Amino acid sequence: ARSGLLCRRLSLVPHAKVQSVRLTQGPWKRRWKLADVHVDTGADKTVTARLRDAGEAARLLAEQAERSRTGRRDAPPDRWMTAR
Repeated sequence: ARSGLLCRRLSLVPHAKVQSVRLTQGPWKRRWKLADVHVDTGADKTVTARLRDAGEAARLLAEQAERSRTGRRDAPPDRWMTAR
């Protein structure tokens, strides 16, 4: 997600670390056919793609959910999961 008007910021999330993905849309956003996509990771971090077209937001949600599933499946186990 990119944000910032004067100071541009780019937020990246490793697909294997995503804990949840959700779409939010209040009454005003629904009226204007807009939505936000939130990607939650560990350590209380959330990356938000704000004010997207509702159709694009739904597509982003589905694509990110699929990437997260395949990222977790293909990721090697972390150190804390290995036996010593």
